Amino acid sequence: MDVQADYRRASTARELVHAALLSAPFAETVSIKETIAAVRRLGPGLRESDCQLTECIMYEAILLGRFVAFDIHE
Repeated sequence: MDVQADYRRASTARELVHAALLSAPFAETVSIKETIAAVRRLGPGLRESDCQLTECIMYEAILLGRFVAFDIHE
């Protein structure tokens, strides 16, 4: 997943998730697994669990008009 430069100003998990999801076109399906991996790369010190990040991804995806593929256990 390519993440736009917006992540440089992001400091919270929500901001990093938002930046990661901006790289997907409107109405595109985003992978929970890939998004969590991208967020963990961008913010290696995040304390949020994968479950917390999944919830954040779900809400941010809805706000940004993306669909979500729940593929974390694949």
